Amino acid sequence: MFHYSKSRLVGISDGIFAVVLTIMVLDIKSPINESVGPMTELLKHLVIYFTSFGIVSQYWVYHQELLSGIKKATPMLTITNIYYLCFISLTPFATSWLNDSFLSRDSAIAYSVLIILVNFTQSLMFREVANLAEKTSTEVTAHDREEIRSAQIMLGVSIVYLGFAYFLPKYLLIVIIMGLLLRTTVTQIARLINRVPRIHH
Repeated sequence: MFHYSKSRLVGISDGIFAVVLTIMVLDIKSPINESVGPMTELLKHLVIYFTSFGIVSQYWVYHQELLSGIKKATPMLTITNIYYLCFISLTPFATSWLNDSFLSRDSAIAYSVLIILVNFTQSLMFREVANLAEKTSTEVTAHDREEIRSAQIMLGVSIVYLGFAYFLPKYLLIVIIMGLLLRTTVTQIARLINRVPRIHH
């Protein structure tokens, strides 16, 4: 009855996302005093934490949209989702490394590679859902196509992150924040455009 169950796939995914979002805050230590040095360190850690929280939260939003249109998981989707969750679960480790080294080249590269791996598996899942729709003669809507393009664009942008991590690691967070804002803005504009024809009908 539960063979490739969508509900179980969603359940384990939401559980891992919840744990990841929760444990990242544990790496933030209270300042030893209120002088400029410790407070500056606290601010740096908070910026890294909020960035990682934003990244994981955005992945969760797109993950729920990914699974919302299917009735049953496929073997390929299930396996890819497991690897996707594996990479997501490494986010607290990568965030902690950034905190400890404050954007050293090695930690920045590791963080960027992790984002690439998450985006790659996410792109594979979007493609699998689209293939599933074709096999079941389900219409792939403009919204669905926009989501697939968005996942592919996100993968390309994450490769840009890796370039900054290698050459300009201290600016990595700024570029990532810009990437998050860009994806959110482009997605909202695309959805608005997709709604226009419906209004005219």
